[in-house]
Amino acid sequence: MQQRSRWLLLLATSSVSFMSTIDASIVNIAIPHISRDLKVPMNEAEWVVSVYLVLICTLLIFFGKLSDQIGRIPVFQVGTLIFLVGSLGCGLSQSLPLLLAARAVQALGSAMVMATNFGIITQIFSVDQHGRALGINSAFVQVGNLAGPGLGGLIISLVNWHWIFFVNLPIGLIAFWFGNRIFPKSPLKLAHVHVDWWGYSTFAPMMITFFVAIFWGQAVGFHQTGVLSLFIVAGILLAAFIGIEHHVSDPLIDLKIFANRGFSLGIISAMLVYMVGYFNNVLMPFYLQETLTLSAASAGLILMTVPLLNIISAPTGGIIADHIGAERVSFYALFLFIIPGLIFIFVQPNWSIVWLIVALAGFGIANGAFQNNPMIMGNAGPQFQGIAGAIAALGRNLGMTIGLSLSTSLLYVGISLKAGYRLTSYPQQHPQWFVFGMHFSYLIAFCLILIALGLLGWLLNSRRVISNSLNQQRQSKDI
Repeated sequence: MQQRSRWLLLLATSSVSFMSTIDASIVNIAIPHISRDLKVPMNEAEWVVSVYLVLICTLLIFFGKLSDQIGRIPVFQVGTLIFLVGSLGCGLSQSLPLLLAARAVQALGSAMVMATNFGIITQIFSVDQHGRALGINSAFVQVGNLAGPGLGGLIISLVNWHWIFFVNLPIGLIAFWFGNRIFPKSPLKLAHVHVDWWGYSTFAPMMITFFVAIFWGQAVGFHQTGVLSLFIVAGILLAAFIGIEHHVSDPLIDLKIFANRGFSLGIISAMLVYMVGYFNNVLMPFYLQETLTLSAASAGLILMTVPLLNIISAPTGGIIADHIGAERVSFYALFLFIIPGLIFIFVQPNWSIVWLIVALAGFGIANGAFQNNPMIMGNAGPQFQGIAGAIAALGRNLGMTIGLSLSTSLLYVGISLKAGYRLTSYPQQHPQWFVFGMHFSYLIAFCLILIALGLLGWLLNSRRVISNSLNQQRQSKDI
């Protein structure tokens, strides 16, 4: 394949990745409008977000495994079309049941796209270009994660919420057309399909149970018996899934992939970074619009600082990763979170807005420079590229969902501590209580970054020790 064609394909796959990722977060800011327009309670309107995330996480591993068997490109292309059909259905929906059904279709297509895009990129690019290519794709994916509230706010300030979904159509159709013309043509390998149904029959209910516990706990408190029981059931299903995967001949997930320390720590550290990224998605719109009383359009423009800087730093980090390694670049990038993290912890409403823009810009640079995708895919063998991409996408979505729940829960814990009694809404008469809760949440987020920093530092140090030991052994043999 010609070099020019590779980069066009990267643009096409990354554009679809951007759409499928941004649709997990862009709807958040539209929930009040959807609730009002469709005449449903706010908590029911929030199912529009939950259904999408739950179904994606439930389907990702299935399509990752399937794509390793029948081919990643066909799964990606079909997934793109399904996602566009779902987007059209969402935009045309005039009732909550129709909107939820269309979101389910969207999630099906999105899972197919997310499960295959990383594997396609590592397939069409040479090893020495993986960092650059995955870094560019990472820019699209991370911008999709972070740009949702900002872009959603801008769209809603100009047109109605239906256009949040309609804007996907021209981008997706162009990306599909490019892919159909340029992707390498390969026959479907349907004869080799084998699905570990026993494994999937425990994995799917495990994910659904875990998410129900997360969302229910967020609403009623995680100390409730019912919520704790669901977490226990999810843990039992996880144990059953691991037991099954160890004993079947062709498992849904070959657990040997986790024996690679770089892969496992890459997934964990990426989840932590995505969790922290979602703190901004939850807390900043409240702070900008409620505490600082800015308009949705102004708040959206300020929040776009993160993805705009991300676009620059992610490809740059990928290029550097091709030379010094993705783990090392990611380790250094985590230090860049420290300054914006400290600003978020201490910022006050009477500070100049410039401080907040500087913090968001620094966060965008750090988030883009963190090379989670090259780090994860580079530590997975060639035979694991499909499932590794699916696991990476699952880790990202889990990080986003846990970050959503954790940031919200910590915010209201902090507000309640300041108020002296339990609160689960914005304290309109006491905005300083919200500021305290926000600082409390960002302090925990800062600790999560320090944990990721420690994990990658330990990984790099252990590799250095192993490398020194091997060098000493070689020198002893030479003597």
